[in-house]
Amino acid sequence: MKPRVALVTHDFGGGGGTATMTRFLHRVLSESGRFEPQIISLAVSASDSNSVLLRSPRTWIRGVRRAESFRGGIPYLQVGAMFSEFEYQRYRPRFLLTEMLNDYDLVQFVVGTPPLMCVAARVKKPKFLWTATMVRPDRASRNEQARKLRRLWAAVMTPLAERYERSGLQIASEVFALSNYTLDAVRKVLGPDAGILAPCGVDTEVFQPAPGAGKGQYILCVGRLDDPRKNTALLVEAYARLRRKFPDSPELWLVGPQPPPQTLHLINEHGLSQFVRLLGAQKTAELPKLYQSALFFVLSSDEEGLGLVILEAMACGLPVVSTACGGPETAVEHERTGLLVPTNDAEALSAAMGRLLSSPSLCASMGKAGRTAALDRFSIAATGRVFIEKYEEVIHAGNNGNA
Repeated sequence: MKPRVALVTHDFGGGGGTATMTRFLHRVLSESGRFEPQIISLAVSASDSNSVLLRSPRTWIRGVRRAESFRGGIPYLQVGAMFSEFEYQRYRPRFLLTEMLNDYDLVQFVVGTPPLMCVAARVKKPKFLWTATMVRPDRASRNEQARKLRRLWAAVMTPLAERYERSGLQIASEVFALSNYTLDAVRKVLGPDAGILAPCGVDTEVFQPAPGAGKGQYILCVGRLDDPRKNTALLVEAYARLRRKFPDSPELWLVGPQPPPQTLHLINEHGLSQFVRLLGAQKTAELPKLYQSALFFVLSSDEEGLGLVILEAMACGLPVVSTACGGPETAVEHERTGLLVPTNDAEALSAAMGRLLSSPSLCASMGKAGRTAALDRFSIAATGRVFIEKYEEVIHAGNNGNA
């Protein structure tokens, strides 16, 4: 009988980076033929339909529920929390979930930040944590741009979440970190030898250069553009400077949810409406074509755990210009697969884009090197091996202990 692995995440039905990582792990485990994975998605909303809500007395009698659902053809279980209006309640163990997780052979948490791991405090099976980043950097940009009341609330909740973060890291049998940046943060809590580097994999057969591709048509940025951490205003400012120096610069294409009002204001203020295209969110199947027809990829974030979009761009043979904001340094080798610039520096970002515009040969060499790096380091097989080997080590040790 195959070992059963619970892949525990949050908001799997809503998408995002953790959902992508969860799908990746589900695929790796299923295709290995050695494990039987099951996705479990936990409450992250104050109005979660499976939670007990303080403002809804009828849910008090019903209790925390679980429900079955599907996303992208993958079945998953949704499990609520007690009084999910309060953030810290979502991190607390609940009997229903503990009983569920104790029925699996291994439990793998796939989370944006570690506090949610605390729901497994009473789980007796081996439990692993994969995390993209840590609480404080994850919330920094959003808190800075929030209204005063929200900032005051964050000033209370962030330290509380950090206490859960430390506990979550400490109860994990092993911690997988998305990037070297994340791994360094984990080791500041757990010690210099803790943690394993475990980036998300990219399907290099789907994301690949177009055969016989010619010169790219536009500069491309893909991501959750409505997230303040992406700092799309910086990108627009840098692009405006680029056009002043290179009036014939290609268009800038932005793929993702509509950027914040500040970004839209800057587009109009700089007279860029005819040069910046807002394509909105695109289906995953459409992304390879967008990468394949671009000249290069650019990311202007204040903080990233890694940036799956960087890996997708590299797999498609694109050079990458990115802020050195933590995670990208794990993927982008400066001067070889792309260019790294300081955060929040429009002039440096503009200069890096201008350098690629001015040198087709540099674009070509960086794109080729990026494709090689994606195949060697970030393919599904290469990144999935880290998890498979660790799981088998634990299963083998458990079997010997029971012998």
